[in-house]
Amino acid sequence: MRGRWTVGASALALAALLAAGCDGVSTSAGPESVEEVPQAETTQDDVALDAAACGAVSDIQTIVANADVALSEGRFTVQEQQGWYQLATRALHRIPTGGDGVVSQGVAALQEAVPEIAAGTQAETFDITTDDWNAALAEPCAAAGSELSISMFTGG
Repeated sequence: MRGRWTVGASALALAALLAAGCDGVSTSAGPESVEEVPQAETTQDDVALDAAACGAVSDIQTIVANADVALSEGRFTVQEQQGWYQLATRALHRIPTGGDGVVSQGVAALQEAVPEIAAGTQAETFDITTDDWNAALAEPCAAAGSELSISMFTGG
């Protein structure tokens, strides 16, 4: 749909220029050659993907933080905390990272640093430190309009 809009808008702009008497030939004196520097475009799709990735990272941080609090308060065993951590690794690895943006690169770096633990497998006890995630993604996510957040719902 966006492709049709772009083609339609381009055709409309061309028609308006032709109607105004613009024929594409410049008669004004100016610099002999002006080099255009291509600008990287941030599309609405890129912004939406970045915002979705930031939301997913916030959900993962929520899983980890609540599992940590439940363990520290004695409501979870280490086995339960580790089960939630394993789920968090799988959720992290499901976040798409195909773009060149800072959010995509940050998520890709996290995916590289935190191995995915497959469902039903035994893993040694491990820790996920989401403070590093916050440091890597807080500014890019805020720029994408999706600040990182944690929702605490365990405890009293």
